[in-house]
Amino acid sequence: MVYESMFGDNREVARAIAAGLVQSGVAADAVEVGQAPDDVAGDVSLVVAGCPNHAWSMPRPSTRETAAMATDQPLVSPGRGIREWLTAVSLPRGVAVAAFDTRSSGAAPVVAMDHASTSIEKRLIKGGGRRLAKPKGYTVVDMKGPLVDGELDRARAWGVQLGRKLHKIT
Repeated sequence: MVYESMFGDNREVARAIAAGLVQSGVAADAVEVGQAPDDVAGDVSLVVAGCPNHAWSMPRPSTRETAAMATDQPLVSPGRGIREWLTAVSLPRGVAVAAFDTRSSGAAPVVAMDHASTSIEKRLIKGGGRRLAKPKGYTVVDMKGPLVDGELDRARAWGVQLGRKLHKIT
């Protein structure tokens, strides 16, 4: 479970998904992207990655800078982001993959353009992974959060679902 987070919401979603995986019997840990390995071990059976939507996609250095200027607190992920990690990572061929993001609670047409999780999934598959589940989005009230009520429960439930799907294919 690799996550990028600016203000902490993605970290909390990642932890909830990891808790759901553990609940389903899958060993899992949520790792901040700056601490994530570039070489994923061959015995890893599932890679889940997520980040916030920035300008309708994965964060870039410029959007991270904008996020940093929006708060007086340090960012959770101040360095390398998911975009950069996906460029560097080496995955075991055929590893199961899943992706998530956090997105705005704004107007439906705007939210429909949010696609960080889809971009993550495409890169994970291009890197040798195979889709375990469709990408998932979790809603935040505004740029700095908080998550909409019930989103952490949804994330945990998705983690359980991922674990069950993984058990069926392994």
